[in-house]
Amino acid sequence: MSLLLSGIRVIESSALLNGATTGMLLADLGADVVKIESPFLGDYLRIRETYHLHIQTNKNKRSVTLDLRKPAGREVLERLIRTADVFVTNAPGRRNDKLGLSYEQLKAIKPDLVYCQNTGFGASGPYGSLPTHGQMMDALAGALPVEVAEDGLTRPSTKRDVRTGSLQMGGEGTTTGAAFAAMHVAAALVQRVRTGEGAYIDLSSSDAVIASAWIAVANTMNAFDDVLEQRSESDRRRVARYQWYETNDHRFVLFCPEEHKFWSRFCELVGRPDLAQRVAGIDVRREIQGVFHQRTLAEWMNFAVEHGLPIGPAYEEVEELLADPHVRSREIFCEGWDSERGAVTYVGSPGIVREQPYEVRRPAPTLGQHTSEILSGLGYTDDEIARLAAHEVTTSPDFRSDHILGDVAADDIDLS
Repeated sequence: MSLLLSGIRVIESSALLNGATTGMLLADLGADVVKIESPFLGDYLRIRETYHLHIQTNKNKRSVTLDLRKPAGREVLERLIRTADVFVTNAPGRRNDKLGLSYEQLKAIKPDLVYCQNTGFGASGPYGSLPTHGQMMDALAGALPVEVAEDGLTRPSTKRDVRTGSLQMGGEGTTTGAAFAAMHVAAALVQRVRTGEGAYIDLSSSDAVIASAWIAVANTMNAFDDVLEQRSESDRRRVARYQWYETNDHRFVLFCPEEHKFWSRFCELVGRPDLAQRVAGIDVRREIQGVFHQRTLAEWMNFAVEHGLPIGPAYEEVEELLADPHVRSREIFCEGWDSERGAVTYVGSPGIVREQPYEVRRPAPTLGQHTSEILSGLGYTDDEIARLAAHEVTTSPDFRSDHILGDVAADDIDLS
């Protein structure tokens, strides 16, 4: 965890991944993320089937339980919002209005609040009110093409248009959307310092997938016809550069000497200067494959580092990433502990901030774990906190269940 957002308080009101992942990214940057959860349900990432997602997305957060349908719960919320810098939600459309959580309602309490509504399809537009789950975002963005198989059932498409590129490069919607949401929140906080004004951010995760696939969009919409005509699968297979090759130990590397200086140097170093002026042809690819079969993956990576060549491992399994010396040297994986599961491996941060090493300062909280602590910080006495718990506005201080499912109406469950 870096300290870049230290001193910033984020209130997160969400269920499932869009909001939780946004809050996770802000918490990993040092923000104090307070997650509001229902005392009767909580974020149902906590159930056994998705508990591993709860461990990851709710690390570095504090949990407070509030029944916002009760006046006393809304009074606690108002006090909490007055201390906040950012509010994160994934409720679609105008669903937050009935709980007093719309931008207009919270802005009346905290005028300079940065409000981020990160939903599957965005809060505006014809689909803005629809509840969504993860792959719906990818599908709308063209990142999950399908086809009908011979058995008459649909399946992921095996076809790919080489001319136009692939929207699948846009990534997975919940993660991609959260990254854009966190970026917009950080930018809005900078604006607030400059102008004193807050902001409302309507973030569509399906739009984020499209934005991440901008190369494919540019290839389709803006590339010149004579360039597009050169792109065919047969041409792609003939080019020996920018290809995958198998190594001696049956692993794979991606070899990308796009600049001629890298290609000619590689050919010289491996004793094949005769190939320096030949970059296309199935026969050339076979010759290069024969060269790569002469060394193991580790040997090729040492060779690449020694000579500054664009060669990189091509992995398929998480275990391979964990074993790679370069990946291990970064902060993208972090070992930690969870009260339910014991030792766990977290996904950390892709950005290393000098003198601010990544760490998980607190594991994912149990439901309502920090309720008393947070309410006390808002000025509530022990007796007042006890009365709120007795009236089921919050959970009691000794409540420790992580897996609670109450009788909650479907309208109280926000998807995306």
